[in-house]
Amino acid sequence: QASKAEASMESERIRSALLSSVSHDLRTPLASIVGSASALRMLGDKLSDADRQDMLAAIEEEAARLNRFVSNLLDMTKLEAGVLDLRHDLIDVGDCVASAVQRARKVFPQRTVEVVLPEGTVLTLGSASLLEQLVFNLLDNAHKYSAAGTPTRVVVSSRDSEHAIAVTDEGVGIPEDALEKVFDKFYRVALSDGRAPGTGLGLAICAAIVKGMGGSIVAESPIADGHGTRVTVKLPAAPETARDPEAAT
Repeated sequence: QASKAEASMESERIRSALLSSVSHDLRTPLASIVGSASALRMLGDKLSDADRQDMLAAIEEEAARLNRFVSNLLDMTKLEAGVLDLRHDLIDVGDCVASAVQRARKVFPQRTVEVVLPEGTVLTLGSASLLEQLVFNLLDNAHKYSAAGTPTRVVVSSRDSEHAIAVTDEGVGIPEDALEKVFDKFYRVALSDGRAPGTGLGLAICAAIVKGMGGSIVAESPIADGHGTRVTVKLPAAPETARDPEAAT
């Protein structure tokens, strides 16, 4: 009975957290979109070209934010349902990271992302699209918790039978008691002003993807001078039989 009651309470807590997160993270961008669209419709030619461009840019940016949020929800649902086969393709980790960085630079043009990739191929078994999403989520999270003028660094390395992807920022860092919680669904670290940016799903999705690909993920903070965070993903190297099917015969 006690275990059932605890399970029921946990289920209710998750539902409440989901409703709260969805409500907040849908309402905020929608309010911006509706406000900008209404102003454009009602004021029309009375607005300057600069004001119109600002409002259109706001609509585009908030619509993209909504799209990322919905995509994160769908990805988490599929991952938890176990309907995604994450270890079916031979993929190059370096290519996935490069694609994620290119995407992040387009979405966040004001941010600086430094990349260090090894020479040659860095192969693992997994889903290229989800690994790219994982790295993008890490960059997105790093940008939320660091100042615009600071760089985010992505380093891919290979050692023995595993590969590592390390994403390091120079942001506010993560409190020690929160390091293991940041990969939980809907958990968000509050900034000094009390704000908790994001949906609380980005890092949870990263953890689910890594688990599905047979790897591990860990957060370290502070990195230097009391600030900064590094998230390191480790993935198993592809076995020789996967690289060369003839080797299995």
